[in-house]
Amino acid sequence: MSKRRCRHRARGRRCVDDPGSLRVAQAAPVTATTGGAQATARTDWEHIDCPVCDGTRFEHLFDKDDEPFVRCSGCGLVLINPRPPFTTIRAGYDAAYSAGYTRKADKKLARARRRVARVRRHQGHGGGRRGGTPRRWLDVGCSAGFVVKAAADAGYEAHGVDIETDGIAWGRERLGLANLREGLLDEQAYPAASFDVISLYDVIEHVPDLNAFVAELARLLAPAGVIDLGTPDLGHWRVPRPLERWEELKPSEHLYYFDRTTLARLLARHGLVVERVRFALKPGLKVLVRHAAR
Repeated sequence: MSKRRCRHRARGRRCVDDPGSLRVAQAAPVTATTGGAQATARTDWEHIDCPVCDGTRFEHLFDKDDEPFVRCSGCGLVLINPRPPFTTIRAGYDAAYSAGYTRKADKKLARARRRVARVRRHQGHGGGRRGGTPRRWLDVGCSAGFVVKAAADAGYEAHGVDIETDGIAWGRERLGLANLREGLLDEQAYPAASFDVISLYDVIEHVPDLNAFVAELARLLAPAGVIDLGTPDLGHWRVPRPLERWEELKPSEHLYYFDRTTLARLLARHGLVVERVRFALKPGLKVLVRHAAR
């Protein structure tokens, strides 16, 4: 589950990256109002409190593909709120979505090997092994399993989970990966403290229940483990102004837009802390995360 491809065009909808799909909100029924801002009422859509600060006041910024982008007045998190039900969102992660990755398999696997090598360097001597025992790696939102394959080749006992059926099937059949699971992370019942490395690349912005998700990451992470996390960076100097021109604004796909502060606050709610922030030329937030106390 990742970010670059426009799935809406493949499904016959207007592409969310098409400037023509952007519109200023018009007068409509209101579900929440702050300082004159408004969000359109949709009877089956979900309105949430801010997952970072529990705030209930939001400034409406703009609509894109008829979905309202708002900023939390308490912490500054930008999110889609209200949003379509998760059953609708989940349906977008289909075979066509996974095909956007599998047709670039060589490129994706090369990038995965670079990512794994970087984490191994961070872990120091031994890399994928601790003594004679393999360290355990979990890739969340693994798509077709390229990171899982790279981690296994580097000596890790590597696992992956994703909600898209065809991507999982491709990884099992084409990459020979037995440890791929289909479904949501919290459905897998992995043992507590069982992974030395958890990776999630361009995943956290897609997750419907952020706090349940991060709590599960914290539960699964070994005491001395690390989380390698990447997500679009709202605070990056190259994010365009006005914000609605940013290519990472993807309705029904990227539900949240973090900067360093909002991401750190979310993680801290679950006893996690950012250990290292890597430089990114493009607007991406790339961090290593660990337990706050170890």
